[in-house]
Amino acid sequence: MNRSRAILVAVAVVVQVLLVVVGVAPQLSARLTGTEYRFAVGPVDPIDPFRGAYVQLGYPGLPVDESGIEGDAYIPLTRDGATDLWRGTAIQRLRPDRGPFLACHTEGYGPPRCGIESLFLSEEGARQVADELRANRVVAVVRVDSRGNAAIVRLVTS
Repeated sequence: MNRSRAILVAVAVVVQVLLVVVGVAPQLSARLTGTEYRFAVGPVDPIDPFRGAYVQLGYPGLPVDESGIEGDAYIPLTRDGATDLWRGTAIQRLRPDRGPFLACHTEGYGPPRCGIESLFLSEEGARQVADELRANRVVAVVRVDSRGNAAIVRLVTS
């Protein structure tokens, strides 16, 4: 009886570890294998005392969904003129064959969710970044892997 209980506990632990790995795999893949892109960002929401110290980010260079269709979406990326910034061209429902793109989810309206909408920081760091965002002096450095998974690497002042 003791041996079967130990096996059950081991199986439960393995399942929980696998669930954690599956949950962070897209962000981890982007951080480890992704290419860096720079996006203009702006503030969306100030620090929320109920969620902790974080900054909610908006990306003026990414399209807003107005299709009314909820689900997976892909945003091909292109360089924004002669700058080192990138922007999204349009929301597509089919995965692009080539070129960099973001894999996102849409609710059928509003900005798509691509995994780069919020950044958790220390309370002091979040206040400082929020002030810089309000002054439009921040660029997000984002790593994007070949499947469109994205992760914020850092924010830099422009």
